[in-house]
Amino acid sequence: MKENVIREYIKRIVNAPFNLTAIKDENLAYYLLALDSLIPLEKIKLEGNFLDVGTGGGVPGVFIGIAFKHMKGLLVDASRKKVDYIRNTCRMLGINNLEFLHGRIEEQKNLKGTFDNVFSRAVAELRIILELTVPFAKVGGRVFLYKGREYLKELENAKNAIEVLKVELTEIVEYNILSKKRVLLIFEKKESVDKFPRRYNKILKSPL
Repeated sequence: MKENVIREYIKRIVNAPFNLTAIKDENLAYYLLALDSLIPLEKIKLEGNFLDVGTGGGVPGVFIGIAFKHMKGLLVDASRKKVDYIRNTCRMLGINNLEFLHGRIEEQKNLKGTFDNVFSRAVAELRIILELTVPFAKVGGRVFLYKGREYLKELENAKNAIEVLKVELTEIVEYNILSKKRVLLIFEKKESVDKFPRRYNKILKSPL
């Protein structure tokens, strides 16, 4: 049942009337979007609520919502068109444990410190993504960031961000999708730091 819903969702985002994903083959999208989102979570116990930052076409948030129906999730993206489309698609498919928000995550101050789990598969440097995700996790909550094979270099560059944001890298899950090395970096938030996240232009101009 879950796989049927996943494949139907993929069909709808691959064939969307605008560009939700660069992948236009449904079978390839199943591997590169759905399985890439879920395989590294197979042995991880997930409880509570979750946030997906920069969800785009609903990746990984929609797939997590389908696979972990006991969890309620909020998917955030700066594109209203994308948010409206994935919201409507999820409603049509009966995916009812997800909510959707159009806006820039760094402007959502009311959401800080409210999530047990924060996910992002956004394509951006690790030290930037950390500032856009960590503040929204509860103390003791976890942040899950999907990365490619160059993750060690990104981790090195993110040392200061990890220290300043008061998080600890607790696990690195390595896996392969179609022979490509992928990793899921799992961080635990130790303390809250009120002044983050900063405005987006400042994050880009002066990364931690």
